[in-house]
Amino acid sequence: MAIEQFIPSTITLLVTLFLIIIFDFLFRKRNVFSRDKIIQQLIFFSILVTGILFTVFTLPINVEDKNLILTFVSIVIGAILAFSSTTFVANAMAGIMLRWIHPFRVGDFIKTDDTFGRVTEMYFLHTQVQSMDRDLITIPNLTLSSKPLKTIRSSGTIITVSVSLGYNIPRKDIEKSMFMAAELTGLENPFVHVEKLGDFSITYKVGGLLKNIEGMITARSEFKKNVIDSLHSSDIEIVSPTFMNQRVFSEDYVCMPPKEIEKEKTEEQEKEPEVRTEDIIFDKAILAQMLDRIYTTAESLNPRRKELEEQIKEIKDENIHNRLKEQLALIAQKENKLKPVVQDLRNLPDITSLPAEQHDMYVKTLVDAEKDVTLLDNRLADMGKKIGTKLEKQQ
Repeated sequence: MAIEQFIPSTITLLVTLFLIIIFDFLFRKRNVFSRDKIIQQLIFFSILVTGILFTVFTLPINVEDKNLILTFVSIVIGAILAFSSTTFVANAMAGIMLRWIHPFRVGDFIKTDDTFGRVTEMYFLHTQVQSMDRDLITIPNLTLSSKPLKTIRSSGTIITVSVSLGYNIPRKDIEKSMFMAAELTGLENPFVHVEKLGDFSITYKVGGLLKNIEGMITARSEFKKNVIDSLHSSDIEIVSPTFMNQRVFSEDYVCMPPKEIEKEKTEEQEKEPEVRTEDIIFDKAILAQMLDRIYTTAESLNPRRKELEEQIKEIKDENIHNRLKEQLALIAQKENKLKPVVQDLRNLPDITSLPAEQHDMYVKTLVDAEKDVTLLDNRLADMGKKIGTKLEKQQ
């Protein structure tokens, strides 16, 4: 065979390689489908399969040989799918389904089976979650789509505490103390339910709506502490009548810690604010959520600004028109300065595989970028209100 006969096949391979490079550039540099890794992987897979098929069709061989090669390829692919149908194909289809129904996003708290944590990454075949132990757990997408999945909504979640108390304590006194604990924790719409009437004690459950789920773990702990403190401050023992101790106490003994004498706090006595537990446990998930928020907000700045520019054209007062236009121009300048910063974030290593020595630099870059993006977002929101007010007065 002459070398010239292989030119079509060579061109097909080069075109396939070129398309892969182009789409990789679009995904990495131009932010196309930046938050949809599943779609990126599907596009790469489609280009590769299509390229292989066209390469076979353009080979300088007879039809029988082409059919033989295609049959061989089909057998290989069929065998692979047959042996991995319960894993690869099922997880791939589950990944596509999760992409379309959006049961959760990066940064959300999810729970399935015995796994609980925050989502850090969503891939074609699996989803990565950071657990309470700060470990990164890989969950097959098939597991997330075939088993009950609990997603904690960003708008808030209900947290509760249950405690067993004796029949000899007035119910209203208990409810008053528990409502006080819910109020101290900052819960909205608190409630107190009687869960169980036992042989020797009553089980009460107090709960309420926690709006800030970012500090959910800390809030649950603080809630339990406040329940203990509120009941003890009301002279209510948190024991049932079956309570027994190895030592003998007097009849008037009360099983509560002694009340602490409040001391006036001085600057020396005040403790520095503690680091939130969530900031340590879910560091990767928090960074992933910040990054997703930066991308989402940054992508919305330009279309929002152009929409405001169109609205400004409707303002008849020339002075107001020019002043608002100048303010938008300043926002546009800061937006242009922000673009390379966001692009640099995309070029940094994957969050889940970030080297320890780069962690501090990465966090500082993320925090600074989020401040800048949030500032521009707020300014555009304020501009929208101003323009809307001017247009209403104009009518």
